[in-house]
Amino acid sequence: MHRERLRRSDLVRPTRSIRWHQQRPPTGVDRIRAFRPVLGPGQFISHLSAAVLWGLPLPRDRPGDDPVHVTSIRPSAQMRREGVVGHRTTEGAAMVLTRWGMRTSAPAAAWVECGALLDLDDLVVLGDAVLSSRACATTVEELAAALAVRGRCPGARRLRAALGLVRRGSGSPQETRARLGIVRAGIAEPELQVEIRDEAGRFVGRADFAYRRERIVIEYEGDHHRTDPAQWESDLRRYRAFVRLGWAVLRWSRSDVTTHRAAALEELAGLLRRRA
Repeated sequence: MHRERLRRSDLVRPTRSIRWHQQRPPTGVDRIRAFRPVLGPGQFISHLSAAVLWGLPLPRDRPGDDPVHVTSIRPSAQMRREGVVGHRTTEGAAMVLTRWGMRTSAPAAAWVECGALLDLDDLVVLGDAVLSSRACATTVEELAAALAVRGRCPGARRLRAALGLVRRGSGSPQETRARLGIVRAGIAEPELQVEIRDEAGRFVGRADFAYRRERIVIEYEGDHHRTDPAQWESDLRRYRAFVRLGWAVLRWSRSDVTTHRAAALEELAGLLRRRA
């Protein structure tokens, strides 16, 4: 582009060598990808920004795309520029893949890198998503191996605690938080993503949480279960089928995981006692 065009007021300069339109600033993956031209040979996207590239959930106050986290492999210099948080690592500790055309931390490595930036519950949410995402294709053993490679890294104690709490099969951050609330209340941990079948072995539906022995299902319903008519009707048919087969169905919403958590957990504990 001509130098005069680059000087116009309708363009924003988030960092040197990069421009984007003032009225249409990129967000998320697009914002991070905008930094591709300024990455050196020994540099890659890492930490929270790697989580964004892998489509993983982050807390609202940690968006991951502003600033962008970039790690340099020694002896490359740490990136120092506006809009970037620079880090350094050794070649032996780096676990790098290509995602959206950019060199980025592997999912397990990104989870470990976030250990110093997120609290325990957010790390469990992130770890659950890494294990449950097809794109990440990561196992608990790979999370443990990535943590072992980093050794005494920042947040290692939190990461070890989170490693014991992560599970494959969580469908959303709120489902993870619901499960953590159940466990911390001293209630037996439910199974995740349980297939329910009828007497003939035919598939009826999949439950978010289930206690097989007591035949109790817990379904976490995000707002799309209410606003999507097709989803709502499908849910009703599925719940009727569960009840017909002798399962008790508890339907939880966001408030049951937050403001009304105590009442929801008390109801669950009572139901488990009655159906034991």
